[in-house]
Amino acid sequence: MLSAERNERLTRVGPGTPAGEWLRRYWHPIAVSDRWEGISTLWQCSRTVSFEGERGTAESWGERLGNFEGAPMRVRILGEDLVLFRDGAGRPGLIGLHCPHRGTSLEHGRIEERGISCCYHGWLFDIEGRCLEMPAEPAHSNFPEKVRHTAYPLREMGGLLWAYMGRDEPPVLPRFDVFARTDGVRTVENYGLWPVNWLQICENSVDQVHTTILHGGAGGERRDIWGDEMPRIVWEEETLGIKSSADRPERGNRRASYYVMPTMHRLPQPWPGGRIRWPRFSANWRTPVDDRNTLVFAACFTPEIDGRLPDLPDGVTFDVTNSIRVHREQDFVAIASQGPVFDRATERLATSDEGVILLRRLIERGIGDVEAGRDPKGVLRDIEEPDAVIDLSRIAYDSLVEIAAE
Repeated sequence: MLSAERNERLTRVGPGTPAGEWLRRYWHPIAVSDRWEGISTLWQCSRTVSFEGERGTAESWGERLGNFEGAPMRVRILGEDLVLFRDGAGRPGLIGLHCPHRGTSLEHGRIEERGISCCYHGWLFDIEGRCLEMPAEPAHSNFPEKVRHTAYPLREMGGLLWAYMGRDEPPVLPRFDVFARTDGVRTVENYGLWPVNWLQICENSVDQVHTTILHGGAGGERRDIWGDEMPRIVWEEETLGIKSSADRPERGNRRASYYVMPTMHRLPQPWPGGRIRWPRFSANWRTPVDDRNTLVFAACFTPEIDGRLPDLPDGVTFDVTNSIRVHREQDFVAIASQGPVFDRATERLATSDEGVILLRRLIERGIGDVEAGRDPKGVLRDIEEPDAVIDLSRIAYDSLVEIAAE
């Protein structure tokens, strides 16, 4: 169990909070890009979610907050209200939601070649937050040069828009295989808005015991793959996070996933029922909206082998959304029922929770690194080949997909 103070230290995400400052040392996916031309899915989840006093569903809120269509779009990331837009030159921008003049929301702003202008008095801001024009001020005024709005760097990669909200120089956006490889089919998936703190969803990724129990019930395809066999689990600290190995000898299944700090879970992705012997892997990211809400994004990649892709049986798709809809909802229900911010002072951990304990320990260590002025685990700066794809298949593997089709 954790004290109330330690729990708050790990869960709060706003500016100036310990976990919030730690999370701001990494790049986070904040939306599916409007320029993504590949396969894109939205999880059809009708579970009720309330956000800012308005009721909707995990699906509807996920679409409103996580699917960028190109027009100015209000978003909230790490407790900050922002506007996501693309200027007239096509450059994506992420700046403070409210105009620093008199507070009008820039979600109603007008797109111009050099940036976005406030609909109220026309103050024009570029993607770096510089004020370029104040139409009502004298032509010779230097006041625009004195106004600088909140702005954060954005990158586009793998069909997602990534934001860096730290105060220091941005690190490298790692080119992990699941969203950087081009020799196959990638799907980009939006799993909506979850009404829980980010850490609760992330702890689920290093809790391999739940897969047999939670996903082994009615409607869960995992029973066909794993049966009732409880895995033999080993958790190991790795360079970027945690490797979780879960072996089921009776089923002849060896499986390992890689939790990459701060919120990415890179895992092998067996085909439904284990029917296809072809490599496939995926990753999930949990982007904190605020202390009580989290956006969940994913990508899945099926590589070519000898220049070709697998022939999919009827009903099987390259995306994961359709095939794990039931088990994703099982996760949603189990995690959301803990409450928006789980009170960890009430929990009783057991030996099977070693991965959860290790994750919390690494986050606390990372927070300490940031407070001491150091880069935490998983922040990459000095990479010899920054454009090279980082292959994680050595760590994350599954015997159900490691043998390629002939």
